[in-house]
Amino acid sequence: MNKVRDLAMRLSIYLALVFLGSSATFANDDGSDTLYGVFSLSASASADVDNDRMIATLAVQAEDKDAAQLANRVNAAMSWAVNQLRPFATLETKTRDYQTFPRYDTSQSRRLIGWRATQTLEITTSDFKAAGKAIQQLQERLQVQGIRLSAKEETRKIASDRLINQALDAFKQRALLVQTNMGATGYRIIDMNIQTDNDKAHFNSFERADVLRSSVAKAPVIEAGSSRVSVQVSGRIQLD
Repeated sequence: MNKVRDLAMRLSIYLALVFLGSSATFANDDGSDTLYGVFSLSASASADVDNDRMIATLAVQAEDKDAAQLANRVNAAMSWAVNQLRPFATLETKTRDYQTFPRYDTSQSRRLIGWRATQTLEITTSDFKAAGKAIQQLQERLQVQGIRLSAKEETRKIASDRLINQALDAFKQRALLVQTNMGATGYRIIDMNIQTDNDKAHFNSFERADVLRSSVAKAPVIEAGSSRVSVQVSGRIQLD
C-alpha cells in the first residue's frame, strides 16, 4: 500500500511539473523567464516631404603680402555683404570661420611671400526666392561654396507623427495575421520600439559649380526637392 501511495505521489509531482513546463513562462537557473508563443514583428512607414529650409554658404577669399591690409580687405568685403542683406528680412545670416594662412614660395628656402585669408557667410531661410536674389547680388564680391536644402525639424516631426500611426496600424495587422495563422484566440504586446529618422540630416546639395552656371546678372534657379521621412516599429507579441 505504501508503494502504491509513493507511486501516486510521484505521478502527481510529475504531472505538476509537466503543467508548469507547458505554461507561458518558467524560471531559468539565472532567474530570467523563458517565453512561449512569442513572435518578433516589425513594420515601417515612409513618405516624402517638401524641403522648406535652405542653408547657403558664401565666402570672401583674398591674398596680400601684408597681413593687416589683408584683414582690412576681407572685413570690408564682409561688411559690404552684410549691408547687402539688410533689406532681406526673411534671411537669417551669420559670419563664420575667419582664417588666415601663410603663403610660401616654391624654393627650398620656403620664403614667406604673403598671406591668404577667408571668411564665410551663412544664410538660412525658407524664402527661396529672396535667397536667390540675395545670392545673385553677393556673387559680385563673394564666392558660393554650396547650397543645402532640407525639411525643417517641425515639418519632419509633423510627417513622422502621421507615419507613426500608419506604422502602428501595419504592426497590428501583422500581429493579427500571426494570431489567425497560428489559431490563437488573441495576443498581447510584450514590448515595442518606435524609431524615427528625425535626428538625421537630409540634404539636397548644390555645389559651387552648379550655382556658378547661373550668370551673376541672373538669380540661380533653385529646385527645393524633397526629403524622405520614415518610421520603424518593432516589438514582440505573445499569443493567448
